Amino acid sequence: MTHGGLMTGTFEYLRRPLLANITAGMKALVITDTAHDPRVWQVVMATLTELGADGVLALFDPRPADYYDPPEPVCAAMKTVDVNILLASTGMLHCPANHAALAAGVPVICMDGGMTLEMFQSGAVTEDQRQMAVRQHHVASRIFGADARTCRVTSRHGCDFTYSVEGRIFIPKLPGDDFVPYKINNLGRNKKIPFNRFLYPNGEFNVPPVEGTANGRLVIDLCMHQIGRLGSPIELFIEQGRIRRIEGGADAHTLRRYLERYGDENAYICPAEASVGINSKALIRGVQREDKNILGSMHFGLGTNVDVGGTIWSNIHMDGVILEPTLYVDGEMRIEDGRFLRDVEAA
Repeated sequence: MTHGGLMTGTFEYLRRPLLANITAGMKALVITDTAHDPRVWQVVMATLTELGADGVLALFDPRPADYYDPPEPVCAAMKTVDVNILLASTGMLHCPANHAALAAGVPVICMDGGMTLEMFQSGAVTEDQRQMAVRQHHVASRIFGADARTCRVTSRHGCDFTYSVEGRIFIPKLPGDDFVPYKINNLGRNKKIPFNRFLYPNGEFNVPPVEGTANGRLVIDLCMHQIGRLGSPIELFIEQGRIRRIEGGADAHTLRRYLERYGDENAYICPAEASVGINSKALIRGVQREDKNILGSMHFGLGTNVDVGGTIWSNIHMDGVILEPTLYVDGEMRIEDGRFLRDVEAA
């Protein structure tokens, strides 16, 4: 991966999560690799110095796939600091080392997945955090509802599948006077496991479908973890919550081979996550970290889902994005071709 060498444009948005969470004297571990845009970690390290934090940079060769651990000395260090900052070219949010650090009480600011400096200057990072919190509440309560039972998703690319969300809709509160933008919060839905984190860019409402209930044809049309922007849709044929067949062109071939090489038995559980994008500023980048936040899009995960309220552990987690889905909840259309059919804006 190549990047421009000049440090140009604003650093304001990249700095905001650091300004909200880092104080003087904190031990902060910046975790990155040689394939990531080095300008990003340079701005982060300079900001940590400015804030009086004790920043340490862990730089290593890229991991072979998303959610592989960093080198062992880094894994050990992640449990001994005050905060971890993920900036790797591969996703590390769900890697075992980060789960161990979270379990040890170390929060994380996650900005990994190949975001360049330019991506931290426009698009999803510029969205108003309070307004997204408002949308998140209303998507939960008005698009789904606490008593939602069954979802059906279709698209112009031939997607048509159903799954149960009974007992899985968590409705967050509207932001109050104490709302602090960019602040690390416990976003996990599994009360046995602490998930104190801030994902950036952000902008999604997470739903973990009931495991084993999905059936039909899930067609991913925009982008996917590890693959990036898709050249052709990937068709996943699902029976009783498991992928039975993967069809399509070159990208489907890549996914099949990826799962064979890096997946485990639980990597074929789908959807482990079925979430809705709520960020009105998110752009199509071909980078899953931003694309899945696009307003009105939906993304569907394979593998691990314990952090969004499910029960599945896997050695991978992969999200695939549908750009303009149509969503029915208990038989009633709530999203049509990526447009919300109920108001999700007013506080």
